[in-house]
Amino acid sequence: MLTVKHEVFEFIQELPEKDRRIIGEHISRFEGKWPPDGDLERLYDCRYRMHISRRYTLFVEHDGDDTTVLKIMTIGQAHKRYGKI
Repeated sequence: MLTVKHEVFEFIQELPEKDRRIIGEHISRFEGKWPPDGDLERLYDCRYRMHISRRYTLFVEHDGDDTTVLKIMTIGQAHKRYGKI
């Protein structure tokens, strides 16, 4: 089951249409098989990040059959907040 946090929807709504479409396509990959295709990197335990179009970073949690999109931000924001992991 795929769950997307409300904060993710709020962030996406502020973006241009093209970026919203691209991010939506990446999020929809989590509805299928695990792991999804794309640049998915395991951070620790059940937390992962995915870079989208060299502009955004998506953080997800996958536990069993449940996947939750936790946060999305620009790559620059992610590096400032979490360091260059």
